[in-house]
Amino acid sequence: MILDNENENPKVHEWITTYTNNGTLSIVTGYFTVGALAYLSTTTKDKIAEYKFVLGDIVNFDLDKDRSLDLLNEEINIDAALKLSRVAKEAVAFLELEKVSAKTLEPNFCHAKAYLFKNATKDPQKDYYISDSSSLTEAGIGLKTTNNVELNMGSFGSDPQYKELITWFNSLWIRPQAHDYKTVIDINGGVNKIPFK
Repeated sequence: MILDNENENPKVHEWITTYTNNGTLSIVTGYFTVGALAYLSTTTKDKIAEYKFVLGDIVNFDLDKDRSLDLLNEEINIDAALKLSRVAKEAVAFLELEKVSAKTLEPNFCHAKAYLFKNATKDPQKDYYISDSSSLTEAGIGLKTTNNVELNMGSFGSDPQYKELITWFNSLWIRPQAHDYKTVIDINGGVNKIPFK
């Protein structure tokens, strides 16, 4: 099924809300926002036993002060700024859960986007995948209106592509380039490895 952020088809967040029940959730995304993490937390954390995230390289290896990346919000206005503190606290509390694991790719950049749900009952018709263009951002998953055009395919565990995507994710998770830590160079030129999560 096509998932689009502009027509009558379900949006990514609607698919996740409708079809996620008890099980595990693995997500690969190049970008994310705390608002989308907070959404996942409020809608799925009581159902999901284990989360695995492979996230894009969100911190520059070199300390280039001219490049900034806003992980907090996709837009800054007064209403968004007031809401940000609550949403950020929810996202941080979510990431601190033991059942949440997160890796980054180094030196690669993760441009892939995939959402893979495995149901606890082992019923393939209750497993699902979403894959294509939607990053884990409010705009990407359709929580807010944007000028971006997103196109995704969603289907269930009986679809042969589901098994291929699970195999792909599992191999990505154990690649030598997938790390629990992030390498950063401090202002004095020292190389440090810090926990990515």
